[in-house]
Amino acid sequence: MKTIILLLLGAGLLITACRKPAQDINTSLRDLVDSTIVAGDTLSYEVLTSDKAGWFGIWNQPNGVLGGYVLDSITYGSPVYLPSGWKYTFISPAQPFQAFISAATRSYSDDITVNLYKNGKLIKSVKNDAMKGVAKLLMDVKTDSLKGTPADPVLTYEVLISERDITKFESDGWIGQWNNAKGVIGDSNHLAFNFAIPSGWKYTFKPEHLPFTMRMAASPYTKDGAKVTINFFVNGQLVKSVASRDWMYDMQYTVQ
Repeated sequence: MKTIILLLLGAGLLITACRKPAQDINTSLRDLVDSTIVAGDTLSYEVLTSDKAGWFGIWNQPNGVLGGYVLDSITYGSPVYLPSGWKYTFISPAQPFQAFISAATRSYSDDITVNLYKNGKLIKSVKNDAMKGVAKLLMDVKTDSLKGTPADPVLTYEVLISERDITKFESDGWIGQWNNAKGVIGDSNHLAFNFAIPSGWKYTFKPEHLPFTMRMAASPYTKDGAKVTINFFVNGQLVKSVASRDWMYDMQYTVQ
């Protein structure tokens, strides 16, 4: 009789474990593996999908510049879709950095999972967040090695999302573009108009010249899906903040 009771208890525990939601899986991962990312860690993005045609998306590279899908010139600008199992591995940099990837299947209807590994261990996994076929994740790297002075400032863009309308698609994401350390919109910035970027995104850099005009445009992924706030920081101090539920074009702040 005791054996039967023990077997029933074991089966119940197994069923409970199998029913854990995705957020509990991520919590369990954090409990089992140190998920704090520091400079020098080996990081890997991974994308898995059941879509046989593949997926496309954008991701943050160690220099802070967006990487992403390329366009097929033969078909006049169609994306070159990437296969399931794709990985991108790099060394976490010493300067401020965020691990970030946003992806979608070609059909926008098949399952997709984005994974983040640290030193070969899975530390975060997101499957079908806004709907089946799209997923995104973002994690900070713990580093404060970049120091600024009035003559050699450190500049930061930050985008936050609040007051979400959860009935709107990708209400937890935004789209936009910004200029880089050279003072120009990077060639890859156009990619950020197609894929949702999570709240809390930051881009920190030292400008290559002074005076330097910080410039950024941003919008909720879906109009009126949320309030988007753009923050400009100079040497860690907030110098400008603007917010809207629609497009904010060419927001500027000049650093002398």
